[in-house]
Amino acid sequence: MNNLLKAEIFKMQRNRSFWMIFAISAGLSALMHYLIMVDWWKMDGTSFDAVGLGDMNALSMFLVPVFFNLMIGTLAAFFISTEFGAGGVIKNQILSGRHRHLIYVSKYIVYTMGSVLIGVLVPLSTGVIMLAVTGNLEILDGGNIVYLIRMHLLFILQYAGYTAMVTLLAVLTEDSGKTIIFSVLFTILMFVVGKVPVFNIVEIIYDHSIFQQFNLVMAPEMSAGMMTEAVIVGVLTIVVVAAVGCMVFGRKEIK
Repeated sequence: MNNLLKAEIFKMQRNRSFWMIFAISAGLSALMHYLIMVDWWKMDGTSFDAVGLGDMNALSMFLVPVFFNLMIGTLAAFFISTEFGAGGVIKNQILSGRHRHLIYVSKYIVYTMGSVLIGVLVPLSTGVIMLAVTGNLEILDGGNIVYLIRMHLLFILQYAGYTAMVTLLAVLTEDSGKTIIFSVLFTILMFVVGKVPVFNIVEIIYDHSIFQQFNLVMAPEMSAGMMTEAVIVGVLTIVVVAAVGCMVFGRKEIK
């Protein structure tokens, strides 16, 4: 397993799409944070406003599934889906005698690490750096730091559940274009379900899904029960979707 992880990390480091998305994330984050900090662009009513971190409102944009999917869906397309093509390495990995579920899990883990980096850690780090550059670091007091840590840890847990879904989608489609299109459509569908009344059973499922948790974990205050539910939903999503992914990949015909 260690060798598989090292191989996937090496491929991620050599992946041009990863570095392009990394640069876009860092550049866009720096620009958005700067525009907000100099009051050129206004964002009000966010969770960051509520805890006194209005200068970091740009983070709100990066924490919306419809937006961050554009980055990590593209990463999945060019890191996972393309490996099923004629020049891919999936077949070679299988022929090497490695268990399929280990191959799948290693890809999921490294893909998730890359996604968390470009979609969560880069925007957060850029925001803190911009606070330092503009001389506003004093807004980061003890309570705000605790909020940022708690919120991001719970958010990353749900995020890992989402990357499990995108990993499965990338394996099912075996095509970079389809992975991007279907991940975008799926995310938009979940957004619509969250905003428009639908069948009761669908609403119940949505209310206990990571998509609802993406909103709940950003709340300025969370009870112990809410945090426990967030952990349970995130972990169950990761385990169930990853297990389904391993099963699908295990039975998949690799040409």
